[in-house]
Amino acid sequence: MSKAMDLADQAWRIRAKALQERISGDDAERLRSQCVGLLEEATEVAKNEGDDHGSAYALNKLAHLRADLEGHQAAIELLREAADAGRRAQSGLLEGEALRHWADHLRHQNNLEEAESIYWRALEALKSDAETSTLSLGNAYRPMAILYADLGDASKAIRYWHKARKLYAEVGITAGVEECDANLAKLKSSLE
Repeated sequence: MSKAMDLADQAWRIRAKALQERISGDDAERLRSQCVGLLEEATEVAKNEGDDHGSAYALNKLAHLRADLEGHQAAIELLREAADAGRRAQSGLLEGEALRHWADHLRHQNNLEEAESIYWRALEALKSDAETSTLSLGNAYRPMAILYADLGDASKAIRYWHKARKLYAEVGITAGVEECDANLAKLKSSLE
């Protein structure tokens, strides 16, 4: 594992522990700052070492934190960089994950048409990489189903909820299967 990825993982473990322990107030702010600092260091190390893989990995994680602190646009800029780094690293998984998260932020900004094209790019990148897990593919189909429901295309939304459900069932993600079932029932009843 590269130094950049190690720093990014260290930041993510701190974040996970803070969330798990429900740390709040000044302690939460201190830990958040520590995580951002580690992720910024990781991206700098990756850039200095020409480590596109580490750069994509760290930038994706930094985007999550920046979204919480500064909003969608800050995250989108970092995710664009992460997708580019993933493509340079020839990692469809890293590129696809960054693209998917980028599209999520566009969808939350109600920029649905641009989100749709980015989701498709994400899916293509993820499918191109043998390292992509079944869960990652399920997580790519899920927001596409949400997007098509938002666009009012129930038949496409149903198709992608089915795809996500199949993949979640395959890897035993009960919460994912239940979410898919609930959304499928809601969409099917709206068509009746």
